[in-house]
Amino acid sequence: MKKSTIATAVLSALTVSSAFADVEVGPVIFYGTLQTAVEMINVSANGGTAALTKMNESQTRLMDQSSTLGFKGKYAIDGDKFALAQVESRLYLGNNGSNSDDKTELGSRNTFVGVGSTSMGTVRMGRYDNAYKLSVKQISNFIKDNVNDASGDVGDKQIVNRLGARQGDMVAYESPAMGGVTVNASYNLGKDSTNSISGGTANNTAKNTVATDMMPQFALGVGYAAGPLKIGVGYTTVANASWQLDNKKSAATAVNNAAGAQKLEAYQFGGQYTFGDFSVGALMEQTNSYSDSVGYAQSQKTYALVGAYKVTGMEVQVRYALADDVTGTNTTDTGANQVAVMAAYDLSKNLKFVGSVTQLTNKKNAAFTSGSGFALPGNGYNMTQIAVGLAAAF
Repeated sequence: MKKSTIATAVLSALTVSSAFADVEVGPVIFYGTLQTAVEMINVSANGGTAALTKMNESQTRLMDQSSTLGFKGKYAIDGDKFALAQVESRLYLGNNGSNSDDKTELGSRNTFVGVGSTSMGTVRMGRYDNAYKLSVKQISNFIKDNVNDASGDVGDKQIVNRLGARQGDMVAYESPAMGGVTVNASYNLGKDSTNSISGGTANNTAKNTVATDMMPQFALGVGYAAGPLKIGVGYTTVANASWQLDNKKSAATAVNNAAGAQKLEAYQFGGQYTFGDFSVGALMEQTNSYSDSVGYAQSQKTYALVGAYKVTGMEVQVRYALADDVTGTNTTDTGANQVAVMAAYDLSKNLKFVGSVTQLTNKKNAAFTSGSGFALPGNGYNMTQIAVGLAAAF
């Protein structure tokens, strides 16, 4: 092949990648996002007693906002059938929040093989988002997709959807749309469930806490979309495990694991309505925890509300999340709320400016944090977080 031909091919590939699109090499597509922001954080006590230092009271840091890199392929079999393969990994631009965090290892995000058809749906096996996490997007894509992590209120240490998670040991099914209805179902066989219900070890927060019994998790999500309306429900249950909801699940004492004596479950429902360039989404959730051996039964209700304005080149969101006090024993002052205002503006076809202001208020026995994961010193602390950054994709 002539050198001029090779140069033309390389130039063509670079042109595609700079156009904010997936890069296709034969049957394989490369894709990714690069997102980071300067976060200005201030922490104040609201009943907390831990000593505050400049590292946990006020801080300015460059924090990654869930950058990723992946490659995937989709292969026709016959008729409407196809096979899937994907490897997706986490990248960090700026501080990752922990010197011992190894979540950047290859395949740390959704990594799976699968098979499906346009008429019957898709089955995936590997590491994937469970159906309870995916059901948030069936309810409202604006609740699920915040502009940047600094304003995020959905996740295992946030107020909403704590049992939604990306998990290994997973078999997942996703249906095609049938008259506007979609169904997601997943089953985690249990070995990796500690990844979503424990705080890991002191030396490495990315690793699982050792469990003595398998903790399988079943999850189901059902959504309906028609014109400007979306509604959805989600349900999940985890066997052989429980949380002490009044002591926050990130604490070492908050996870219990015993066959037949523990149970976690959660359900959520809500919807979204779009009128012109404006959308409103709302979600209600309840998490229940039972422990025969420890002797408690607790539950907590949480809520999310988002208003969004989105036009070509710009998006603005106003978000509110609320956690009621836990019901059960020793549950006084275990609630929290978070308010955020966010904006994104396209600087070019493949680069946008993002900014947000977030106020998180924990009662004296709660320790929620925002999606970018700033480690509060303990229960009973408030946080103000201002973030300004850039986001690119290819």
